[in-house]
Amino acid sequence: MRFVFALSLLLLLAPLALAEDAPKPETVAECLKRIEKSQSDHKDFVGRFKQEKHILLFDEVIESNGRFVFRKPNNVRWEYEKPHQSILVIAGDDGQKWTETTKKVEKFKLSDDRGLDAVVKQLFTWFKGEFTKLGDDYDVEIAERSPTKLKMTPKKDVVKKFIASIEVKFTEKDEAIASVKITEPGDDFVLYTFSETKLDSGVQDEEFEIKK
Repeated sequence: MRFVFALSLLLLLAPLALAEDAPKPETVAECLKRIEKSQSDHKDFVGRFKQEKHILLFDEVIESNGRFVFRKPNNVRWEYEKPHQSILVIAGDDGQKWTETTKKVEKFKLSDDRGLDAVVKQLFTWFKGEFTKLGDDYDVEIAERSPTKLKMTPKKDVVKKFIASIEVKFTEKDEAIASVKITEPGDDFVLYTFSETKLDSGVQDEEFEIKK
């Protein structure tokens, strides 16, 4: 009887021992530091994107695509190719834009356009890999692991009027962003899917000028 009791007790306690020995899941802070470290050495990103605007009321999806170029610390080129051509380039606070409608290169200061400034700063945060800063403006949670997907909910009311949540999914080794989903308060959302991303390809200054 003593042997049976001891065996029964061992079987009951075994799962507890295994649970204590099992590695604890990565915390949000640890995850953000790891991703930031994995991207810290990369100087530039070049690739393609597909943008899908989902309008639930009309069960409609508006698609467009193009290419993007990012170079640290604050240069970006966002170029739509289909269905309509347009180009936006940013170099610090200086910006240029061109559309096939106007066929003119317009220069502007990013600081003069608060809406665009906020969007570009989000791009800078993601592509620069400064993910530990996200906690200042968002509640961050790990939505999926391997590959990592983060879900961010804005803290500030002024942001909540326009954004309900942002989900950022990474490639297998967390070196680059695979997709970004921005959901609006009414559940409409925009999904950006990135592909053919090349790291450290030696981006030149010419990418951040519009020659039309």
